[in-house]
Amino acid sequence: MVTAPVKADGRVARRQGTRELIMAAATELFAARGVTSTSIDDIAEAAGIAKGSIYYNFESKAGLVEAIMARSSELLGARLERASAGRKGADLQAAVVRELLELLGEHPATAQVMAAELFRTERSWRESIQTWRALALATLISDLEADGVESGRARLRAAAIVGAALTAGLEWLVFHPDLPAEQVSAAVLESLGLG
Repeated sequence: MVTAPVKADGRVARRQGTRELIMAAATELFAARGVTSTSIDDIAEAAGIAKGSIYYNFESKAGLVEAIMARSSELLGARLERASAGRKGADLQAAVVRELLELLGEHPATAQVMAAELFRTERSWRESIQTWRALALATLISDLEADGVESGRARLRAAAIVGAALTAGLEWLVFHPDLPAEQVSAAVLESLGLG
């Protein structure tokens, strides 16, 4: 995330704090009610701010959703880059699964929003979801292709690995939040023949 230089009066820091407050409130509401059923008024009330602050910071509800998804993509990219450093094959695949599940556990509301919006193709933020998906798959696809797997099969295998992690992760967050992350990771890795 690019940060602007802080001015002596702290306006930039306050604006960033307001943006974070809005994004946090919106993410929780979107996860609980859905994007369509959540109004700007709902978000302003939950964040404890004036409605105009949302428009000032994001221009629209769609802009707010885009910002939430863009931040999720940035976080995912950084985490997967770290997790995949120096790894390949089954070791890389296992690291990606563990990192995805850890990320879901740390940001369950964002995961719910992403999952709910994944299949809604008419949304203006569809491209942001595709960016997230491409980031989640890219490292695996590259590694599989480098190992000689044909491109189409590599894409499907990568999607199967990420899909298994996401499906199990959502099952965990919604129905079994008391389970430790390590147990969920172990079950997914075992199912994929990686553990």
